[in-house]
Amino acid sequence: MPTSNWSRTDNFIKNAANKSYIGAKGIFNALDTKLYGGIADPDILAFYNDFHPLNTTFNTNYAIWDGLRSTGISKTLGVMQLLDQLSSTKIKAWDIAIQGVYVNTSTQYVNLLPHHRAPFQTGTIEKRVAALVNLIAAIGTDASLATVKTGVSAFLLQLQTAIAAQSTQITGIDTSITNLETSSNAASDEAFGIFGSFLTKFKATPKLIDIYMPVSFLQNIMQVSFTMTLKFMKVKKVFKRKLDPAKQKLRGTNVGTFAVKGYFTNGLTDQLAAGDLYITMPANTTDDYDLTAAGYTDTKRHFYVENVGIIDASVEIAIMVEN
Repeated sequence: MPTSNWSRTDNFIKNAANKSYIGAKGIFNALDTKLYGGIADPDILAFYNDFHPLNTTFNTNYAIWDGLRSTGISKTLGVMQLLDQLSSTKIKAWDIAIQGVYVNTSTQYVNLLPHHRAPFQTGTIEKRVAALVNLIAAIGTDASLATVKTGVSAFLLQLQTAIAAQSTQITGIDTSITNLETSSNAASDEAFGIFGSFLTKFKATPKLIDIYMPVSFLQNIMQVSFTMTLKFMKVKKVFKRKLDPAKQKLRGTNVGTFAVKGYFTNGLTDQLAAGDLYITMPANTTDDYDLTAAGYTDTKRHFYVENVGIIDASVEIAIMVEN
């Protein structure tokens, strides 16, 4: 048996799709469109006919999952928003902090995170709660990780409180997560199989594969969803990115009692100048916003958000690609 992982046998499409359901949607829809563009070739038509139903199922499940993320927003952070935080910023921060104490090949690290970040990023709500409980138990009385344990414990309490508040919706949320993960894995497996078929079909001219695969999505695996807590009258930089106003929008979720501003600058300042454009995300809303309305230009690619209220706000910004 090999003693190390061979990257050429990894399903690189599934690895990319698992980083973000929003990113997965872009990957699958792009592949679907590219395959459809080549259906004059009988082989490509067969690939499209195999993949298209799986992509349709994924998009159906995505719409249900996305709808649940946008409903039931209240002053208390909802379960879906907390799961987003757990799978992105929270487990990343805890993992980095743990690796600052124990190298990731050490016995101590493996005892703490035996499956790395995966149990906190996929699976049912019950399984993710169990992952948090197990991490707290594994840290135990380790003084070097006391701060991490405090953070995990506080987040677990927040999640359990949200679960109790949304008890009538939990079954639906769990089902949506399971269905979305299942359809994402099925589409990834089929896409990887199509890539393998392309290697056979174009073995003498492999660069032709680029015509049909979503290369730009797979090569530029960037974070497309950002979750943060904003303090009173504080400005926070979210990202710097070259975007396409004709094809992309910003989806803003503001879980708070006051409005939040969003705007682009040239990066030399985080402040709005007189007359500059900005968007306003009202309290307890989820909505899509045009990039140009937020002041985006080729010279203004740095996006900031500002809490204009006196109470903390939890904000999520997602970069969406329109079909």
